[in-house]
Amino acid sequence: MNSVGCPSFLFGSYKSGDKIDNNVNRADESQTCGGTAHILPNERKNQTFDTLKLTTFLDGDKKKTARRRWIWNEGQMHDNSRLIYLTREELIAEHAKRFIELHQSYMDEGFIPKPGDIMLMSQVSKSGAFGLHFGAFLPTLLSQADQEQQAEWLFPAFQMKIIGSLSQTELGHGSNVRGLQTTATYDKDTEEFIINTPTLKSLKWWPGGLGCSSTHTCIYAQLIIDGKEYGFHVFVLQLRDENHQPLPGIELGEVGPKIGDNMTETGFLRVSSVRIPRRWMLMKNQVVTKEGEYKKKVKKGSSASKIQYSTMLSIRCALVIGAGYNLAKGATIATRYSLVRQQGFKSSTADNRLSEENQILNYQVQQYRIFTQIAKSYAFIFTGRYLDKIFDKIKKQFAAAPEDVDLTDLPELHASSSGLKALCTYEVADGLEDLRLCCGAHGVLEMSGLAPLVRNKKTYNTAEGDKIILELQLARFLLKQYRQALEGTKPSGSCDYLNIFLNNKNNDPYELLNSNYDFSGLSDFSNLDDVLDLFKYRTIYSIINVHQRIQSIQQNNPQKDYNTVWNECAIDLVHCSRYHCYYIILRSFYYYLLESKDTLDVDVFNVLMKLCSLYAYSHLQESVGNWIDILTSKHVSIIKSNVRSLLSDIRIDAIGLVDAFEFPDNCLNSAIGQYSGNCYESLYNGAKASSLNKKTVFDGYQYLSKTIDKEFVAEHAKMVRCDNNSPSNYSFIKSNL
Repeated sequence: MNSVGCPSFLFGSYKSGDKIDNNVNRADESQTCGGTAHILPNERKNQTFDTLKLTTFLDGDKKKTARRRWIWNEGQMHDNSRLIYLTREELIAEHAKRFIELHQSYMDEGFIPKPGDIMLMSQVSKSGAFGLHFGAFLPTLLSQADQEQQAEWLFPAFQMKIIGSLSQTELGHGSNVRGLQTTATYDKDTEEFIINTPTLKSLKWWPGGLGCSSTHTCIYAQLIIDGKEYGFHVFVLQLRDENHQPLPGIELGEVGPKIGDNMTETGFLRVSSVRIPRRWMLMKNQVVTKEGEYKKKVKKGSSASKIQYSTMLSIRCALVIGAGYNLAKGATIATRYSLVRQQGFKSSTADNRLSEENQILNYQVQQYRIFTQIAKSYAFIFTGRYLDKIFDKIKKQFAAAPEDVDLTDLPELHASSSGLKALCTYEVADGLEDLRLCCGAHGVLEMSGLAPLVRNKKTYNTAEGDKIILELQLARFLLKQYRQALEGTKPSGSCDYLNIFLNNKNNDPYELLNSNYDFSGLSDFSNLDDVLDLFKYRTIYSIINVHQRIQSIQQNNPQKDYNTVWNECAIDLVHCSRYHCYYIILRSFYYYLLESKDTLDVDVFNVLMKLCSLYAYSHLQESVGNWIDILTSKHVSIIKSNVRSLLSDIRIDAIGLVDAFEFPDNCLNSAIGQYSGNCYESLYNGAKASSLNKKTVFDGYQYLSKTIDKEFVAEHAKMVRCDNNSPSNYSFIKSNL
């Protein structure tokens, strides 16, 4: 017990993979018992599939499940339940303490995380700067430093002998990387680069870990040699000395509290004529000689020159799959609470206040709000797997033969990962907020686990690229693919739906579209291939529409700059991007299941197909106006009926679908979402742990006491009595009703 009489690990002790006995007897409610411990075990006994089989499928195989469990459970040595009561300074210090305690032995042994490990670690850690050390600083060194530089920087970084960050964004410049104002001017006489952030707007701003913990940073700067600019390049810049004090010419600070993710200290950096050695410019793909000659080690447009963007690609792919897991956390909490929470009498003729009540998950609207978010979480995770598969293929080819890699899929991966990162992180932030609302007043509490989750994940909408900017990048790629198809170049990857336009630039595109997609036979939508075709049709139609609009504006206003025309069509372009992403998400989910059908347990396959169908039908229902010329009122009625039927079918398996993620209780850190279902005990214990309860009289009473009528209060206090001998517990009340 702690100092305020509360147990450690306030919100449950379940760990990933724990074997739990579901034979729990119902306990009567009392002053210390909420009487809910039997509810979730009973739900688990009634589900239609084996949770472990679904867990293994989610992870990939048994070995991956074992590795994930090891990663997640190793991080549960520290109790998270009291973090909500710490100040920001205490949180940041606690993050450093925990990270080092947990990882030091592994770092000393030379443990190197695999690419997917960082994402998994981020799911059970409480954010913080060191995730960016491993997730951004190290990948940059891996992709852009030559062998000698890697020997200098990479190995100490792996062992956290140095701590790094990534300094790209500036106070006045973000998504427009070419507009960065930080400069690195080469001095041939001393063989040094002079780094400067020459204006207020050029201060580096937003790098995670820069504010307090980083000793070094990979800084993006415009390379200048003899007055000529060579574009932005990456340099290693040391920030602090052996006592962690800023070096001369370095001004460092922390930008202040944010809407979320406040365990990460986010920094700013001013660099005033700081000189660094020539070899501190990362030179895997280019070099500046002692004499100041700039040489590309690889040809422009070659495989090696393009792969240098792998750090950003890796981060965006991880953000997509991470979005799915983050949404799954919220869905897990909301599902468990909605099974335990009871409200509204089952019978409309109930004659006393202790009559049996409904589990709120039995209300249809609650099912729709929660089950659609569960479906999205699975959809986003499987979409992330699709991106990872493409990216892993490219990385393996590059490692084997850097100059002979088939990079056909790289532009599509870059574009699609941009759009998907934008869409998925936005929908997760939106979905988590609705899941919080599903939990009523308790969802407002920090200890619900949902309130901090909502705030923290909102920051991901702008991290690694503004949402709209990324969506417009994807739209530009889609239009390019369309134009190339008209000219006879086969579209790549997920844009293969544009194959119908190959060498057809003289034909009416709408006629071509409608001749390839005939929806006259649509009936009950039982075949998801038909729904997938609807998603494709919408995407293609929007691409044709915005392409023709751009052409029309250009023809009627030849004096207009292309960027102006582009901006006039930006809303439609954003819709193109989103429609393409929705298509990829549904396709990834659906195809992932079809490809696994022969090896996947039949019960698991069936429940996932229901979930995939719910994702598809609920999206149709919410966006029916996008197919106004195709879907009739009868179609809409069928779609709505399908949704209602799926909600009813999924209800029995709701607990298994969220249990399959195996989030440890300490990771969810939720009084209302723990594995056992003992939410009322946890809410009470969590309230007692509040720092405001350490004193019976709060600090502000010294001011309040000046207005309180103490004589009045004292006189009336005498009228209040407590009869300790009188039975006043719940069982007494119940027996008299």
